[in-house]
Amino acid sequence: MEELKEVNEGRVFEKRPKFLLVISILSFVNIGVSMLTSLFGVLGGKPSSEELEAAKLQFANSHEQLDALAKSEKVDMSYWSDVLTKLEIMSDNMYANFSMYNSLILLVAIFALLAVYLMFTGKKLGFHFYIGYCFLYVIQSYFFTAPSDVPTFVIVLNILYGGIWVFLYSRNLKWMR
Repeated sequence: MEELKEVNEGRVFEKRPKFLLVISILSFVNIGVSMLTSLFGVLGGKPSSEELEAAKLQFANSHEQLDALAKSEKVDMSYWSDVLTKLEIMSDNMYANFSMYNSLILLVAIFALLAVYLMFTGKKLGFHFYIGYCFLYVIQSYFFTAPSDVPTFVIVLNILYGGIWVFLYSRNLKWMR
């Protein structure tokens, strides 16, 4: 792929790769939604007791459906039952620390926004910040929940998700300074 160059006042500027533009826009949208959601969570306050009860009922219903599936199909669903229990514990911890949880997500999202902006403007430092953001994204589950109560697959999915984005951004490192 040939990179186009732009000449302005005797200086040569390489144009921003289109792929970087696309993934930056996707990142800005994703980070913006995350920021708005967490900001509304911080400003809106803790969910009502009715909403908390509805969440508890949903988890109980999911446990019942999982048990019914295990009995009807005669398969061992103990792993998924354990995952569901851990997700319920994580949810309870999030609700117990609702404002702090949303504040942390907001701060991590602002850090990500800075990282993507720096990469978008051609600064390699943004890529390193983005790696830091991905690390924070993975460990933010541990701030309010004990490590034994975080399902392994949640961490693996977070690592894969962050790794894919780091890989995508790394394709543009040669353009960044």
